[in-house]
Amino acid sequence: MKIENNILKHYLKNVYFITGTAYAGKSTTVKMLADRYDMVFCGENYHSNVSDVVATDDAQPDICFMKNLTDWKEFVTRTPEEYERWIYSVGKETAEFEEQESHC
Repeated sequence: MKIENNILKHYLKNVYFITGTAYAGKSTTVKMLADRYDMVFCGENYHSNVSDVVATDDAQPDICFMKNLTDWKEFVTRTPEEYERWIYSVGKETAEFEEQESHC
């Protein structure tokens, strides 16, 4: 989907993005800022209350990867190539939930 810049600038004028690598404290930082400044906390997994219930291994395998982990080491010991593949794929899978969530 292509959205023109003027529309994005209007709707995102008060939006802040916090980025970083895994386990860098992004969610913690965003939650603290939202609480302190009475902002809306829209963390990276805000869709998970639905996707954790609805996602299936065959339709959303990379979302389901997280719930099928045996321990945290399985998440952090993947090769850089596998992690990159997962990041892009899970982003596409979660975008479908996030798009629908934004209409609720």
